[in-house]
Amino acid sequence: MERRRRLTSLRSVLLRYLCLCGGGCALILVIWWVIFMQLINIGFLLPAVASAQACAEARETVAAMTADTFDPAAISSLCRYAVVTDANTAGETVHTTNMTARQLKIALNALHGGSGNLGMMQYQYIVTMADGATCLLQYDYALPYADPALRERLPDFQTCYIILLVVLVLAWLAVTTHRTVRTFTAETSRIDEATRQIAAQHPEAVDVDHARIREFSATLQALQTMGQQLTDSLQRQWQLEQQRTEQVAALAHDLKTPLTIIQGNAELLAESADTTAPELDAILRAGDRAQQYLAALRSVGTVPAARQRTDSHAFVAALADTANSLCRPARLTFVLRENWQGPFLCAAPELTRALENILDNAVGHTPAGGTVTLDVSKAEDTLVFTVTDTGPGFTPEALHKAGQFLYTDAARPCNGHQGLGLYLARSVAQAHGGKLVLANTGTGAHVQLCLPMQ
Repeated sequence: MERRRRLTSLRSVLLRYLCLCGGGCALILVIWWVIFMQLINIGFLLPAVASAQACAEARETVAAMTADTFDPAAISSLCRYAVVTDANTAGETVHTTNMTARQLKIALNALHGGSGNLGMMQYQYIVTMADGATCLLQYDYALPYADPALRERLPDFQTCYIILLVVLVLAWLAVTTHRTVRTFTAETSRIDEATRQIAAQHPEAVDVDHARIREFSATLQALQTMGQQLTDSLQRQWQLEQQRTEQVAALAHDLKTPLTIIQGNAELLAESADTTAPELDAILRAGDRAQQYLAALRSVGTVPAARQRTDSHAFVAALADTANSLCRPARLTFVLRENWQGPFLCAAPELTRALENILDNAVGHTPAGGTVTLDVSKAEDTLVFTVTDTGPGFTPEALHKAGQFLYTDAARPCNGHQGLGLYLARSVAQAHGGKLVLANTGTGAHVQLCLPMQ
């Protein structure tokens, strides 16, 4: 069995990163300083005060010279010089110098009372010579090479050495940061892979054992648990849907026998009677529709029928006959408001079943003496069938869940409803590219079946 890797806390990782950054920078600085001092000790470099001492000694030598007898070889190469006559006038003359134009400008600025200190590194001495001329001595408070030839050929050591220190520190910080980022990248990649495995419903494939940081390991375990629960939930939901489908099939099969008996006896009564009563006609029509509903139940989930051009007036008239047949035994008043007439495309049998289910649902929840209204209207490119009743209306739960497969409102009496009516109505509306809208009017329930005209 593979031994599980010891986990490290996120705080420890960050502290280790800070310690590596700070400790590494401190070590680099110590090594840099040791090498620096060794270069001075072996004589490769001169101390910073060497230039100041050289200029201090040159002051006495230069003071005894004149402008004409000035000898550059008599002073140290660590000093820069400029011999100036007529120093107190604006037109001073520079006899000889080894300064650059910029260095000479700084020296003359110091001569006329300005600052001769450039960044706390460059200093000036003003020396009056024996003939009244002025010698400007200039030096840098820096670490020069001991060998004059190196001072002429190589760039300033101190600047280069400081740049080297900065480069080493930045390189160390970059390496340390890169290693820490790789650690976090490896952990986050496991989380990304875990989300992909969960999306593919394979929570058992989530890699929890190889996480190195405790917080990321806990996150992966939580994702694995969540994914397992989600997968189990989906499986239970699928099993429940299968059970519901089987229940519908069983219900359709069980209803076939009593409906056949009812329809057969109604036909015998119709043949034996001298005249056909309206109630007997209603029973025969209801039996035919029940047989159609059974066929619809068996075809739940199949491809809907093709849409055909249908005359709305004839379609609505048939609906009104059904609505009157439903309302009359329940002592309800049916009101038809046909605000639009014309041809439209629909799968007429399916749409008829959907609207009859809505009407039947309204009748079943409206008390005696109430009213059920069917309103047919057109809003822009949408044909709207609206069924309104004067019952208690939908509960908040029913407004949210009504139309789901086999949903029945526990707060309202079922009256024989099995949660199929609004589900079939919503399915038909969606198959036509439309929608089913449920609402309360304050005096009852309000159901709209909206179909696009195009």
